Amino acid sequence: MVEFVCSRCGKTYEKTERVYKCECGGVLELKGKNVSFPLRKIERRKPSIWRYREAIPIESDRHIVTLGEGFTPVVPVKIGEANVLAKLDFLFPTGSFKDRGSSVMVSYLRETGIRRIVEDSSGNAGASVSAYSAKAGISCEIFCPAYASEGKLVQIRLYGAKLTKVEGTREDTEKAVRKRAETVYYASHNWNPYFLEGTKTLAFEIAEQLGWEIPDNVICPCGNGGIYLGLHIGFKELMEEGVTDSIPRLFGVQSHACPPLYLAYKEGKDKPEPFTQTKKTIAEGVCLAKPSRGEMIMNVMKETDGGFEVVNERETREGIGTLAKQGIFVEPTSAVVVKALEKLTEKGVIGRDEKTVVVLSGSGLKATEIILKAV
Repeated sequence: MVEFVCSRCGKTYEKTERVYKCECGGVLELKGKNVSFPLRKIERRKPSIWRYREAIPIESDRHIVTLGEGFTPVVPVKIGEANVLAKLDFLFPTGSFKDRGSSVMVSYLRETGIRRIVEDSSGNAGASVSAYSAKAGISCEIFCPAYASEGKLVQIRLYGAKLTKVEGTREDTEKAVRKRAETVYYASHNWNPYFLEGTKTLAFEIAEQLGWEIPDNVICPCGNGGIYLGLHIGFKELMEEGVTDSIPRLFGVQSHACPPLYLAYKEGKDKPEPFTQTKKTIAEGVCLAKPSRGEMIMNVMKETDGGFEVVNERETREGIGTLAKQGIFVEPTSAVVVKALEKLTEKGVIGRDEKTVVVLSGSGLKATEIILKAV
């Protein structure tokens, strides 16, 4: 039976309990899942995340909330001297990979009977959760930093969610929403483990699109680790079920303006220290001063022999241009992977002949104003 388990103290909760974290403050994980991959059935199904139905822990199909999300293209790109594969994970109904997590998390909300939620976001998750809440008929309020891209805020409003702007940093937004969460269910993409049950489908798709083979490395933007942790969960489940025989090295990329995971990696620490953000960055989606699953992320980094890299504003802008010249238009948060890959290859951490996938997580159409000023 599926249940919530605290990663810190081991306390368990029934999945119907309306908690977003353990009473000790620890993050919750899902235990008791039954996962399988009937490959012949999968290959005959529609190209969405729900083709992996037997690996997604929603009990009844009638609770599924979907907009047809998933199975985004994998295309070859040139980055520096390396030929790599780009997973275009911004080609989703709301323009970002967050639709993977929102589809599964909102399906869980419907299954549990939750009809009113609050969420906080730098923009993409708020837009995504708003869209899927609208589809499910769930009342939704989103807290966002006042500096968030207007394109994302317009989406939130149009989907019918209540938008609350918060002045200050991303951390100030999280503080504000926690006050609201005292009276309304906090459907947090950073805390709710069902969100990761959606993002893990990214690993399933990469493996299937490569002929059920595993790449040597996967590089992704990393703020609170939604992609990073989802990749690990997904690749691990594939390996445990005998579909594949390994897990790729996972590399996360952060902005110089807010790099708590990168600093922990460089200093050899088991978990990131709380970070005080004093600079702004156009890569707004990776700015979390205190990642809720920070210790879990560091454990995954060690288990996969992965690592972290950091890029500055100039490097982020150059990354946008490098991809645009190959016909790919992404937001700044996605573009951080470009210079990060160049650095990792120059240092010899990643070999130029290795099979590497870079994850491009958000569409440039959501941040045209910011990109116009930056580039």
